[in-house]
Amino acid sequence: QNTDDMQSMFAMVAAIRILAMLVGGIVVANTMIMSIFERTREIGTLRAVGWEAGRILRQILQESLYLCTVAGVLGALFGVVFLSGLSLVPVAAQFVAPRWSAQTFITAFAVALVLGALGGIYPAWRASKLRPVEALRYE
Repeated sequence: QNTDDMQSMFAMVAAIRILAMLVGGIVVANTMIMSIFERTREIGTLRAVGWEAGRILRQILQESLYLCTVAGVLGALFGVVFLSGLSLVPVAAQFVAPRWSAQTFITAFAVALVLGALGGIYPAWRASKLRPVEALRYE
């Protein structure tokens, strides 16, 4: 009975983890798409002065990776502070015993970078395909 409960709990935690990563990727993609919409004229100007599509693509992907790097670092710091504070609460201390390892932070940082890359691919591709004349006409 206890083994079944533990297995179902671990399965739920894994499902929540996957859902959180999916939502994170969607949020990154949405943020980058909105950035592209707001900067359509700027991107058109860059294309008009000679920037190649690949350069635009790299620029947007780089911005997405920067965004996720900062979010990953802030998320790790928030997690450490939150769990450390939670472990000071007597009731929660029975269930929460935070242990930090370099592997935990490396994995979290890698996930943030992968989400940044995946969430930025479509917006970057879309921005790189903008035609200068259409982008400059955009209001």
